[in-house]
Amino acid sequence: MKVKKLRILHTNDLHSQLENWSAVVALIKERRNEAEANGEEVLLFDVGDHIDRVHPISEGLKGKGNVTLLNKLHYDAVTIGNNEGITFSKEDLNRLYEEANFPVLICNLFDETNERPSWAKPYKIIETKNKLKVGVIGATIPFSLFYQTLGWKIADPFTCLEPLIKKIRPEVDYLICLSHLGLHQDEQLAVKYPQFDFIIGAHTHHVLESGKMINGTWINQSGRSGKYIGEIKLTHRNKEADPIVDVHSIKVNTNNKDQFTEDLLTTLEIDSHKQLNQTVARLDEPQEVNWYKETPIIRLLARGLREWCDADISMVNAGVLLDGLKEGEVTIKDIHRICPHPINPASVTITGQGLLEITRMARSQEMIELKLKGFGFRGKVLGEMIFDGLTLPHDGFIHENNVFIHGELIEGDKVYKLATLDMFTLGKLYPEISGCKDKTYYMPEFLRDILIWKLKNR
Repeated sequence: MKVKKLRILHTNDLHSQLENWSAVVALIKERRNEAEANGEEVLLFDVGDHIDRVHPISEGLKGKGNVTLLNKLHYDAVTIGNNEGITFSKEDLNRLYEEANFPVLICNLFDETNERPSWAKPYKIIETKNKLKVGVIGATIPFSLFYQTLGWKIADPFTCLEPLIKKIRPEVDYLICLSHLGLHQDEQLAVKYPQFDFIIGAHTHHVLESGKMINGTWINQSGRSGKYIGEIKLTHRNKEADPIVDVHSIKVNTNNKDQFTEDLLTTLEIDSHKQLNQTVARLDEPQEVNWYKETPIIRLLARGLREWCDADISMVNAGVLLDGLKEGEVTIKDIHRICPHPINPASVTITGQGLLEITRMARSQEMIELKLKGFGFRGKVLGEMIFDGLTLPHDGFIHENNVFIHGELIEGDKVYKLATLDMFTLGKLYPEISGCKDKTYYMPEFLRDILIWKLKNR
């Protein structure tokens, strides 16, 4: 039997670091040309979070510029990450892939009617020119409450994968999962479903330089921001013999750029500015930003957050505004520049005693100077915590007898509604908030939308 060779190239978690994209393209073209010269078939996949609305192109074109970039490389399939899935309104996500020339694979996303969206398929069987059949299934991380708020149903990926594996495995030579679930979940997948030959992962931004084999299944994941791409070289001898497999991640040389892509990015940037240059307000004086003290603009955002969520009080960290605003016209581009985070407003119900603990934590130097990574935060440090509707003592000694909510002394056992940022409801930054069972997310609006709203309605 003739030996069949297959090379799989993959990207993940670009997060719209588009300054690296032309170098990624140059490397993919180089590896694809090398493979084809060696008589190898080539497949190319993306495993989600290619889009991140931190970038003006992604913001101004609502992600469609990213789809254009993917189209030019002729991907064989992609799946979505949380940045595609929960940072766009349902309407915008339904339009995102209208002009895609590749299939979007996701097995665990459904409409409220339990139907899959028209732009997505759970899997695809690809038959290469050398007659290898490759089954590919996509799955994404189930941030249930966020998806539900946007009008979607996101199911447990393991539950959705099992019947598909049983259906597809007998029909294919190799079975692949495009998994935007994170490395830990990928490892669990490999243990539970050894039917997968390869799990190509994303979400947790690990760099597996030589892949990782668990229970006979190869796992690969290649970092973040276009600093690496993944590559799997497979030599198929016959069905009875195990293939020869080489799995690794390749560092991207950011100095080696693809000129066509550079030119395309310039065009997309011009197109995005047409949307972002809309005037939203006019300022009579410049607005200073200081991450370590309260300023009028961060106070305005804190007030707007409380009003938007119809809460008793609000809290927002000063580091969420990256820069100030000049006097005169303010555009969407200006607001995006100073507040690029994909962070939604959120509210929780919490006792007065819980609020006291939060204020104590917020005033610690450790929390003020924390250089936070992740949770949607794209700033440098958390900075001073700014509260609206709540008055704290100047001396820093916080107790029940010197903290006031709208002029009334706080009551330890009373329940209050606190408006805040969704990132504080996740992880362990503020256990008193993340541990709350009663959480509400206000979507698809971001913090910058609240700031625009408040600037218009001062």
